[in-house]
Amino acid sequence: MSSLDTAYPSPGQVSADQVRTANARAIVEAAIAAAFAVPVQELRMATRGAASIAFARQSAMYLAHVALGLSYSDVGRIFERDRTTAAHACRLVEERREDPWLDAMLDALEQALVPSRMTASRALQP
Repeated sequence: MSSLDTAYPSPGQVSADQVRTANARAIVEAAIAAAFAVPVQELRMATRGAASIAFARQSAMYLAHVALGLSYSDVGRIFERDRTTAAHACRLVEERREDPWLDAMLDALEQALVPSRMTASRALQP
């Protein structure tokens, strides 16, 4: 099997819930990548990366939890991290919201993502 086959499974191999979950992650990552001016590929790295990339990824996890209403377990799963990592990310971002620029940016992103909340939470229910 080629790497192309594993990167793009056939439609019969992917459930509707997997598609919706991937969409939730893609929506949040696209918003964060634009706001923080970082490539989405760097947000998806398995390693921590530079501090600016790590904080952007933590902000994406925060938005998935706050704006989309996902549990820490769900956030961890869609970002391929542990639930405790998602909880830690949310605490760090919340602490840094005292910065007026960051607070305003995250508030705007939260408002923009709220319409995606129903789709994301429905996708992750058993």
